[in-house]
Amino acid sequence: MQLIRRTIVTFTILGTAAAEGWPALWCPCDACAKARKLGGKDIRRRSAYQLDERIHIDFGPDSYAQMLEFGLSYHRLEHLLITHSHADHLFPTELQYRSRGFVPDGVGTELTIHGNAHVERRIRDEVDLAKCEARFVPVTLFEPIDLGEGVIATPLLADHAGDDEMAVNYLLEREGRALLQGNDSGWWPDETWEFLATKTLDIALIECTYGPRDARRHHLGVNQVVEVRDELLKLGTINSETRVIATHFSHNGGWLYAQLEDFLRPHGIEVAWDGMQLEL
Repeated sequence: MQLIRRTIVTFTILGTAAAEGWPALWCPCDACAKARKLGGKDIRRRSAYQLDERIHIDFGPDSYAQMLEFGLSYHRLEHLLITHSHADHLFPTELQYRSRGFVPDGVGTELTIHGNAHVERRIRDEVDLAKCEARFVPVTLFEPIDLGEGVIATPLLADHAGDDEMAVNYLLEREGRALLQGNDSGWWPDETWEFLATKTLDIALIECTYGPRDARRHHLGVNQVVEVRDELLKLGTINSETRVIATHFSHNGGWLYAQLEDFLRPHGIEVAWDGMQLEL
């Protein structure tokens, strides 16, 4: 019998902070001062992810710094998935630099941007997509998106951004493996839990903005991360082999990397850092 060897692609966590970054732009608090002193895993850029060279999730104000820090080549991107329109997740001005004049001979490949109606409005208010060799495709909740090369992304309803905007998390599936990008959501709406009950995850990235502070709407804290993990276990969506990783942290929570790890590690939950790489 001939064995079929599965290929591996790298999913990189490019940023793990909430809107202000950590240390925050203007903040003199102890948590920010300690992060400046410690550096390393306590320096957190705004949230974003990249799968191999083709697929990117969110494109905020730290995108240029992330490109330099992690050796990315954005001209190779084919798909940009946006979770919601908040400025730390979408900085449309950067897209204009794909146009001729900024790129003398043009990028040469079309970028497909996926997002909700608020995302589309923000982008079109600032950018001529045709000149940027880009197009916009609206997402539909729970409807799979074929990103090519065996990658499927499905937008799930998040509890975030208020009633007037449909914020999403993305489930990425590839060759029988699945990764959930679950930051920027409180306790998921019922329809998202029902959908997740039909899936098996290899990696689950879970929102943890408030650290030791309890929260269930729009964002979570460490205790709720454990509750989410337990609920996913109960549903059979994850098992003992699934990597559960907390991400998206605010300096307002106060806990630095070591403190977060001390709390979450006994629960079998990892703490994300900028540059962390996962296999999908």
